[in-house]
Amino acid sequence: MSKEIKIYRNTLKTRNLLLSSGAICILLAAVFIYGLGLFDHIFKAKVAVGSGAVLLIMLILVIKSLINMNDKSAMFEFNENTISGKSAPLSKAIGPIAWKDVTAIEKHKVGGDTLVVVYLKSAESYKTRLSKMYWNMAFDEQSQELQIMYSASEIDMTIDELLDLFLSYWKQSAE
Repeated sequence: MSKEIKIYRNTLKTRNLLLSSGAICILLAAVFIYGLGLFDHIFKAKVAVGSGAVLLIMLILVIKSLINMNDKSAMFEFNENTISGKSAPLSKAIGPIAWKDVTAIEKHKVGGDTLVVVYLKSAESYKTRLSKMYWNMAFDEQSQELQIMYSASEIDMTIDELLDLFLSYWKQSAE
């Protein structure tokens, strides 16, 4: 198992994800316009602000995804010493992580996606790689571990297959 595996983006899966995100943006834009009172001439501040904020975030994510469609580099790189993935902003920011720092690997349902969650000890050694916002998202005060999440939404693999790959490389690295 000492060979390196690289997993690349499935363009069709990414396009479908972008189409779904685009449809959600259109729905959010309609709710935003409704909140502004364009249909009934009654301004609804909470609706307008809430839908506008979510719409802005979604548009930024969709635009970033469109830009990243031209990225032909591997989404995941597994080898006997490290794993690196670019399937989520946090996993992209942290870069390669050492298998020796991994304490557990699990599958979690988060929102509309199921993710592989990798728990890391030696959190301080990764702190300089992450912005304060990402650090606060990933660091668990109670366990003193980082939680890095990886998605299979843009690759030609199911989440269970991705989890099995993570577990097999982690097990192999421990031997």
